[in-house]
Amino acid sequence: MKVLFLGTAERLDPWYSDVLRRAEGRWNIILFDPARSVEEQFRGTSVVVDQGGGNGTRERIDAAISAGAQLWQVLGTGVDHTDVAYFLQRQLPLANTPGQFSASALAEHALFLMLHFAKNFAESQTSVRSGVLCQPMNEELEGKTLALLGVGASGQHLARRAKAMGMRVVGIDICAVSDERLRDMGISFFGGLECLERVLGEADYLSLHVPLTASTRHLVNCRTLSKMKPSSVLINVARGGIVDENALHSALVEKRLRGAGLDVFAAEPVDPSHPLLQLRNVVATPHNAGVTFETSRRRAEAVVTNIQRISEGLSPLYQITSVE
Repeated sequence: MKVLFLGTAERLDPWYSDVLRRAEGRWNIILFDPARSVEEQFRGTSVVVDQGGGNGTRERIDAAISAGAQLWQVLGTGVDHTDVAYFLQRQLPLANTPGQFSASALAEHALFLMLHFAKNFAESQTSVRSGVLCQPMNEELEGKTLALLGVGASGQHLARRAKAMGMRVVGIDICAVSDERLRDMGISFFGGLECLERVLGEADYLSLHVPLTASTRHLVNCRTLSKMKPSSVLINVARGGIVDENALHSALVEKRLRGAGLDVFAAEPVDPSHPLLQLRNVVATPHNAGVTFETSRRRAEAVVTNIQRISEGLSPLYQITSVE
């Protein structure tokens, strides 16, 4: 069986090599060459593996369908860069590797960004390089309130870590969560979107863990930011488009918000001259919260499981069945 891997040249490994290692030579896995004929390379392909989900042009989707492909597998979680509507229209099965495969990495990164502010890391670097002792004064996460927008896989992992740090955790989600699971995560209050303003007002740290959809785009905006305490910190390891960046910039400049830890931006790679990057109360990372060796291996396992299922005539796991 032929598998065609659509990779991203500048960051191909370990994602590609992990899939090869996990496949153990069971299938003919070919690396797509953008300089060669699309039709020729897709011919005879049963499964397409799309690194990141942004390689699916309509020409390539049509070529996969013409070749008789049975699955377009995204090697990643978010499908906001994927033409989901076209896949559904053309009835080519589309699957991703859901959040559970990168949840641990995202939770650790969110906690890292929180600690950056709690321990005043930037100011500490200035002090240590200036010979200043015992400054700045730091704070502890214990006793602080973490608000989660989204209590899916990564939100749950962060909740458990925050619980271990002695934080109070509150959260909202459009999906119900059992009382047993909420107790396990240490979430003291949970509600739906109607409770958004309540958790915003209580948050010392607000961490975003929702996908980017039409309903979550600019969920964090001028109005919602106005509900937060001036001492609060926004953490975003989800998607940049969830935040209205102009509104966030204004809130940070006017000190209506203490700071922001951002791993993602609306346009990526982020322009080094982006206004948010010029602020001292912003710490940013290059969309690498989920970029760990362990995430790569877990995602490779999920991809290979689906290839195996296709080879056995079974339906794929984690199939995307709607635009939202």
